[in-house]
Amino acid sequence: MNRLALLLLSTLLLTACNTSSDSDNIAAPNNSNDSPASEDTKPDETPDETGVTYRGDYYDNLTDSTNPTTLKAALHILIDGHRALTYTQSGNNWRDCWEGSVNDSSYWQRCTIDVWESLNYTDAGCDAEDVYCDSVVLLYSGDVRSVTLANRGSGGDNAWDREHVWPKSRGFPKKSQDGYTDLHHLRPADRNINSTHSNYGFNDSANNGGSPYSETTLSGEGVTVYVGNNSFEPTDRAKGQVARMLFYMAVRYEEGDNGGSEGMPDLQLIKGNRRVSEPVIGDLCTLLDWHKAYQVTEFEMRRNNRIEQIQGNRNPFIDHPEYADVIWGDECR
Repeated sequence: MNRLALLLLSTLLLTACNTSSDSDNIAAPNNSNDSPASEDTKPDETPDETGVTYRGDYYDNLTDSTNPTTLKAALHILIDGHRALTYTQSGNNWRDCWEGSVNDSSYWQRCTIDVWESLNYTDAGCDAEDVYCDSVVLLYSGDVRSVTLANRGSGGDNAWDREHVWPKSRGFPKKSQDGYTDLHHLRPADRNINSTHSNYGFNDSANNGGSPYSETTLSGEGVTVYVGNNSFEPTDRAKGQVARMLFYMAVRYEEGDNGGSEGMPDLQLIKGNRRVSEPVIGDLCTLLDWHKAYQVTEFEMRRNNRIEQIQGNRNPFIDHPEYADVIWGDECR
């Protein structure tokens, strides 16, 4: 075989070998869901990490959600004038509104109901809406307790209270004031943790030198909160929820709400904390951090839906978490 033929044969063999080797490394087409969606297939709203997204029409008439002053004023008008409840109704039997709403969910807004029975529904330890539930989920610990353990004057260590997350001594000490019975910041809570919270504002223990206080749930799990330097640090599971409840209160009750039946002062979020009987609470920047770090849960959304059934308004910061940064973000940047 002459030299030219050998050269041609070598070239052909080398090409064949390289083709075989490369075929093992050819990438398969990318069919994963990680590939960017086209503009046509992107959802209208991007849910947070929990996948909880509000898709109703409650906010359809808002015209500006980017200006802090305009947005805060518009949200106040939207959530103002809710149905005020009775704090404690004599003869309440826990069940009557549940039973009346089985075939009519709007019955919740018409029935005679107090805060005890409302919390039994909004914070129920069962998922079903049409079957009476005899338990509630506690805010700070997350454990489930029977309605028979409600602290209605003679509760023991395992009892639960109606916790005012915005302490009532900070602006609305009378039951006739709308904030006293507003379900958006009233939560079932272990009576001892509720007592430990007292009327302190909120902050991280790393910032306030707080001392730990621990409780044990009925299932035997430990729950620790911190108190110190005029501040209270709740459990991680409660932090985002606390922040969003306080954001609601600061928008719901504005200057001018002290007239008529509401009898409420202008509630304000402040930087830092001081233990006072004034309509203020902090720490604003810590609350914003908690709001971002601990995102909206399905339980919060369910609770928001059920409160709307009873008192007729919603917490905007559960439905649209981005509103908090629009209104207060510049104060903490």
